[in-house]
Amino acid sequence: MVKNKHHNLAEKYWNNLLSGYITLARFPNDFYNNESKKFSMIQKSIKKTAFRNMLSYCEKNSINLDSLLDTVFGIVLQKFTHEDDVVFGKNSNLLPIRINTNNYNMRFIDFCRSIMNQTIESHEYSYYVGCSSTFKNAVNDKLINTAFLFNVFDDNSNSDEQLDKLDMYMRVSVHDGLKIKLMYRQSYYDKNTARSVVYLFKYILQQIISNPGIRLREIQNMKEEHRDLFTKTNESNIYEFDKTVGYLNKLKEQIEKTPENIAICDINKSITYREMDEITDRIAAYLNHIGIGVGDTVAVLQERTIYVPLAAISVIKAGAVFFPIDRANPDERLGYLLEDGQAKVILTCDSLLERIKSCGWKYDIVSMDDETVRNNDFELKINKYNPKGEAYRISTSGTTGRPKCISIRHESLMNMCYYSIDYIKATEKDKCGIYLSFSFDAIMKQIFPYLLVGASVDVIPEISRVDEYSLESYCMLKGITILALPSILGKLFVMNCSCPTLRVLQVGGDKFKGYRKRNYEIYNEYGPAEFTVLCTQFHVDKYYEQVPVGKAVYNTEIYVLDKYDNICSVGMPGELCLSGIQIANGYLNNEEQNKSSFVKNPFAHDENSQIMYRTGDLAKWIDDEGTISVLGRMDSQIKINGIRIEIFEIENMINMIPEIKNSVVVKREDENGENYLDAYFVPYEDYYEEKKVEGFLMENLPPHMIPRNIARLCVLPVTPIGKVDKKSLPKL
Repeated sequence: MVKNKHHNLAEKYWNNLLSGYITLARFPNDFYNNESKKFSMIQKSIKKTAFRNMLSYCEKNSINLDSLLDTVFGIVLQKFTHEDDVVFGKNSNLLPIRINTNNYNMRFIDFCRSIMNQTIESHEYSYYVGCSSTFKNAVNDKLINTAFLFNVFDDNSNSDEQLDKLDMYMRVSVHDGLKIKLMYRQSYYDKNTARSVVYLFKYILQQIISNPGIRLREIQNMKEEHRDLFTKTNESNIYEFDKTVGYLNKLKEQIEKTPENIAICDINKSITYREMDEITDRIAAYLNHIGIGVGDTVAVLQERTIYVPLAAISVIKAGAVFFPIDRANPDERLGYLLEDGQAKVILTCDSLLERIKSCGWKYDIVSMDDETVRNNDFELKINKYNPKGEAYRISTSGTTGRPKCISIRHESLMNMCYYSIDYIKATEKDKCGIYLSFSFDAIMKQIFPYLLVGASVDVIPEISRVDEYSLESYCMLKGITILALPSILGKLFVMNCSCPTLRVLQVGGDKFKGYRKRNYEIYNEYGPAEFTVLCTQFHVDKYYEQVPVGKAVYNTEIYVLDKYDNICSVGMPGELCLSGIQIANGYLNNEEQNKSSFVKNPFAHDENSQIMYRTGDLAKWIDDEGTISVLGRMDSQIKINGIRIEIFEIENMINMIPEIKNSVVVKREDENGENYLDAYFVPYEDYYEEKKVEGFLMENLPPHMIPRNIARLCVLPVTPIGKVDKKSLPKL
């Protein structure tokens, strides 16, 4: 009877302690490599003097050393998981320790005392934890994924069976100070991440001992001398250019150098730089004639022909703002985009006139097929160049809500052009194939830069955008040397197309996976519309489990920040934030969103770094040289049966299967109103069993993260700009 009473008390204690725990605290994987299940070790030490200071701190504050170390390890785990609430195992019996921070203004020492009291009480009921038949909670047997072990004496014994099931654990012992050993699974973690875990553990201890009154929110992730490396533009990244020289000035210089070079072409027609200059002068003059000038927005709605690049140059020459819209958009969305972008006129072609007129939009309509537009004697106004003036507008994809229109300055466009030319060494011998949708912000990187070096841009027709094979045929036929593709198609192209004419393949817009040695160079690019298309690039020279997005472009500063805008250490996830000359003016007609996305930069140091853009992407540094890996969206977190889940973690795990090209996981709701997950994947070969995917996930993820349904598809549906269209996925 006494035993049952004590058993009930233990059950009540653990249920209370773990009540509401809805996540799994695990250091995020760098990759998955099934070849090795072994552990590697990082070993560091805390010297005698620092250790004595630590003991003195504990004595003065009436806490034990165990609890100090436990609490610091828990905070490290919080920072790496980007969670306020984590559980880890203590010592080899994996006694659960819960570190739940709901008040970051609390002093560390007060928080540490609460953990010490928790641990003392938990030890009283520790026997209950060992009874696996009774100790269950919402996350079941995956409650513990990492552990912290403290031994007074140096313990060199091998880890027991319990520890062998973990992905990472830390063992600390007293030995001429403190000896720290971090054991991490080779198949999951890079050495840089392991080093960063130990670095942060030691640095937090150092901060606490040197500042006894420190509050949780004041704890830094990186030493000040190291923070400077990640908060200022590197010297190699600074690019000086004359901001008084605009795009049209540089283009005029190139026209004079290479007047007979082919500037723009499509499947039917090509025109020289001289012809391009003449045609765009006349179209720009016509726009001026009908009242279009500085600050006016011209929406461009065209077929996939030479008229799109011609329209872009014409609008800029007229002093106006270029606003491309893809004709593939439905009428309702087109109407919204035109209104949101504050278009004053639509520059289109005869084949789209009827559609535009039938929609009843109240805009002036100008067809570039009209002889009056292309051949006139109107005077072209010469506008004074303003680097701060608006060059173009583009709508975001709308994947996280309604599309939002972005405004980009001339100086931002020029910086992007200079970098785009330089990093691939573009010359007049190049021909850039324009595959991308005209609604995609990356179209700017295909139209504008290469015309400044005498190269040509080729608008790829719809018939050659069907698949990678038809695309390769067109590229070979037309001698395309530079090609930019959405990541999904880029994977297929790399795996299936040797394309001997191609020199550079750029992929972006989504996660990229897959590698095959080709004669062309492969670059993984990243950049939101809010930062002028491009902010990082990475040269893909081998197979990567997770391809990084690389380092910052010219005059760009990248920060990975925790929730208190502290710089994250290497390997520690945080929000990716951007600052520099390429930052957009903001969203049109959306001041509320601007206040949360375009914020005052806490690291500002010059004119171009005053404002910081919060991307909403979760990322991490993977080395000390500024290389970035994007993990997923911060808003991809959902709850299934009360348990918090990051969808991108499941997608990343599926993508680690070598036979799989791409995957997507979506939340569904059944007839009872309960949420569940469906997963879709596309294999490299025609057939790959769904059960194999399920088995792999069950081996590597807790039960609550396993999708209810897993389906193989031939291809993932995509939006007009090449991103996965989750709304079009079949219901399973």
